[in-house]
Amino acid sequence: MHAVAREALASGEVLTPEGERLPLHSHLPRLECEVLQDWVVERRPRRLLEIGCAYGISTLFVCEALARTGGAEVYHVVDPWQGSEWRGVGIHALERAGYRHLVELHEVPSELFLPRLLAGGSKLDFALVDGWHGYDQVMMEVYYLNRLLDVGGLLVLDDVQLPAVRRVLDFLGTLPAYRPVPAPAARRAELAARVRRMMGTAEHRIAAVEKVAEDERSADFWVDFP
Repeated sequence: MHAVAREALASGEVLTPEGERLPLHSHLPRLECEVLQDWVVERRPRRLLEIGCAYGISTLFVCEALARTGGAEVYHVVDPWQGSEWRGVGIHALERAGYRHLVELHEVPSELFLPRLLAGGSKLDFALVDGWHGYDQVMMEVYYLNRLLDVGGLLVLDDVQLPAVRRVLDFLGTLPAYRPVPAPAARRAELAARVRRMMGTAEHRIAAVEKVAEDERSADFWVDFP
């Protein structure tokens, strides 16, 4: 874990570009960040996209993984409120960690950026959806990401315990072009995951599916979505 992420998670505080300390909230927990990082190290994606940077904790973990694997062609980070609501903390954290050069920040809504990316002929190997968790928003983002993902690409959803996100994830599970990807065994063995398992709740609040094929149903799933 990079020292900048470790400091934030240990102290529960983040640093603004002006040097002010703010309470850390709205971030992926350490365990989920490590699952995310393991997937990036294992799969070595070259074209990545993350929706929702906030205070930059998950982005730091992804960048650390990319630094281990030789970087990426492009890592899009989409966050229309990075400079306003989040006060630039996420990007400042990347600068402090020496990772700013790995990221292309887009301070525009995903509903505007994703169609633009698709129209430009871009393709992705990895996408993390962690923005606004309303059903229509997540579904719209997954709709475009399905078209942007190459076969073999990984699509990760955060907050799958929320009904709106779970509904999208469950539907993806019915599509023949997608298969669920389990968390790495080492992360499933960690105490937090074992406690959640004993309590009958999900081991992790993120979940991933891999695109294993292109087919008509996955290309047109918006029409068939219940």
